[in-house]
Amino acid sequence: MEIALWWVLLIEVSTMFKKALALAVTALFSLNASAGYVQYNFSSGPLSGYFIQHDDDLSIADYRFLLPIASEAHPYIAYAFYPIVGTGDGSDHNTSATTHFRQNGPTNFSVYDDFDFNEGQISLDFSRDTAGNFSYSAQYATSIYFRDGTLYNSGTITGLVTRSTVSESKVRSLDNSGGYEYGVRRIVPTYVGPSEIPEPGSVALLAVGALGAVGVARRSKKSA
Repeated sequence: MEIALWWVLLIEVSTMFKKALALAVTALFSLNASAGYVQYNFSSGPLSGYFIQHDDDLSIADYRFLLPIASEAHPYIAYAFYPIVGTGDGSDHNTSATTHFRQNGPTNFSVYDDFDFNEGQISLDFSRDTAGNFSYSAQYATSIYFRDGTLYNSGTITGLVTRSTVSESKVRSLDNSGGYEYGVRRIVPTYVGPSEIPEPGSVALLAVGALGAVGVARRSKKSA
């Protein structure tokens, strides 16, 4: 009777150990799938898309998102921000970075786009609310060229981002390119306190008039 009981206990312990080991292996593979990176998706608000940052120095590794720009004449227009290496038509790149978090939080960053006849800049600033959600406040200014005139737009928008894992294929792609999507500059963010105003939020943004002036100059140069 005692021997049978010991066998039952041994089998139960062995089964529990195997389950625990399986869970540990699953967690390890899940962790390795996005090791070194963390992804934030724009989950509410006007922006759609995502950005990826390193989980050690918090520098931005990749970004791809859309900013809707609507008008009566062009109601379905969106401005795309994604890395473009400088060419004859222009470029799209990150320009600065700060953070309100010493770890486990999204990095504030700015992006400047100068492609073809269009120009845009956006600066994102992130904070965490009492419920633990990450929210963003983004200031932007854009000029989009159309045959019937140039559409200027600027303002401030808000929304939420959610943290997610990075796909294995994306991790491999980033690792193969040195940890950064081609065209993304390695900028380690400067820590700023929660109550401080980061540089990207105000100083780095171009005024709408400046965007227009540069756009006119560029069009004149290209048509010359």
